[in-house]
Amino acid sequence: MRQIATPSMLSNPRGFSLLELAVCAVVVAILTGVLLQRLLDYRERAELAAVEQLAGVLRTALVLKVSQLRVRGKESEIASLAGKNPIDLLAEKPRNYVGEYFTPTPEQVAPGNWYFDRKTKTLVYLISREKKFPKGTTKRISFKVELSRLPTIPAKQSGTPDARTVALTQVNR
Repeated sequence: MRQIATPSMLSNPRGFSLLELAVCAVVVAILTGVLLQRLLDYRERAELAAVEQLAGVLRTALVLKVSQLRVRGKESEIASLAGKNPIDLLAEKPRNYVGEYFTPTPEQVAPGNWYFDRKTKTLVYLISREKKFPKGTTKRISFKVELSRLPTIPAKQSGTPDARTVALTQVNR
């Protein structure tokens, strides 16, 4: 059976009490705080992932360049890659790459950007958020193209030259 609304039921509508409104406001504030904390966490993780991704791309570009030199019979030029700017190996520079400097000032390079330090011959990333980066990491992460020797082969013929290559290594100070 359906109940019909009477005038006395319409004149006394039930709404939120002040206590219910305060509880709702507290719950919304707590949920907002948790959401903002998670968003900051994801932003820090994204920054770390972007650094690792670009380092991987640069390592791949370096391997391709070394392979290209070997195929063309120009193995003597491999050693000249050491100390070079690895960004030059890319077809397109990253948006947050600001260029080459001799020990730049903080005004020249903002956090969250890459630059190549000509003095130390290192590719540097300035960290904008430090929490998710490995312990002991300063406000910058540095990479350098260094010459290395491949492991020797025990059954190698005498007179065969050592295999040399270059690698992008992380060199934090």
